[in-house]
Amino acid sequence: MQEKALCIAIPPEDGSGTVDQFLRKLTTLKEKGDAAHLEADIFETQESALQALHEAKVDLILLPAEVWATMDHHGLELAATLPRREATWVLISEDKAEYLPKNSLLICPNRMLRRQMRRARIDVHSMSLEDAFDRFEKPQDESWSSLVPWMEKLRGEGEIDGYIVDRGRWAAAGIRARRHTLGMHRGNPERAHFIPPTFSGLSVLVSRKGFPFERTNIFNDKPAEIAFTNELELWSKLPSSIRDLVGIHVEQRGIGTILREAEASEDLSLTESFMDRDGRVARQGTRVEIRMETLNVNGKRTIAIERTGPLEYAYEEIVRTMIEWQELLAVALEKRANKDDLTLVEQFLSPY
Repeated sequence: MQEKALCIAIPPEDGSGTVDQFLRKLTTLKEKGDAAHLEADIFETQESALQALHEAKVDLILLPAEVWATMDHHGLELAATLPRREATWVLISEDKAEYLPKNSLLICPNRMLRRQMRRARIDVHSMSLEDAFDRFEKPQDESWSSLVPWMEKLRGEGEIDGYIVDRGRWAAAGIRARRHTLGMHRGNPERAHFIPPTFSGLSVLVSRKGFPFERTNIFNDKPAEIAFTNELELWSKLPSSIRDLVGIHVEQRGIGTILREAEASEDLSLTESFMDRDGRVARQGTRVEIRMETLNVNGKRTIAIERTGPLEYAYEEIVRTMIEWQELLAVALEKRANKDDLTLVEQFLSPY
């Protein structure tokens, strides 16, 4: 008996690269002859695609992970996680963040990254899109396909010195200009580090509850699935008011890579934590690395946690991370000489 075709709803590209990544995957499967039972149905809106899923007109819907994390899950469940795209964002400017001219002006749509940029360069002014709309002539079309060229035009005219954007939207714009990765620089501690916004680079396929997962294995990437489910676990336990101010990044890493970075940064405590008494690696295998941080409004104070543990104990590491996070947050926000002084709280929870 011939298997029924698997119908996947494709909403419009939001600029993140989700749709482009999936269509490339579909093309690859077709070239290998593995897409005979796959159908892609293009929808004009995300809402109409979701409605089609609820009405069983399609089997799956493609979504950015951030959208799935924030929407109502009633009657739906995660069916597959696509391989993670590069999560770090990029600075479009003539120079790296460290070498920008004094008092440079940047546009950055993400407020956590604006704070990270202030931590790196307190003299650089990073403005939101809303502030940029007030300061410069607002574009008629506020979709990302128009916003990136608009920011590049402002940069070309010398109105701004650069702008920060995620890699998907930068690639979709098709603009040729110098870009600089805002990376985590694990093995290079003297450089400013930037934890990407939670769920960056992640895309998922969602089905109705009860859908047979074996039919979506062809799309599922286990490392990306582990990263997403653990980031979601931590993110969901945060107060909604500060979720966009906390960067969470979970990644599988090999011991060799971690040790090389630790040696490069002369992190003896990390190096020794992997060694036995004879100086040999005590335990082989893949590790799960968890990074979580938030900053106050001017970037001068950071609350951060880094944990690395065996992959098989990822959930236990997530639980310990959240316990430590809550303890650190309590210390930062509550241990004040004057209990009526809310300055520090306001700095961390400021909307800017």
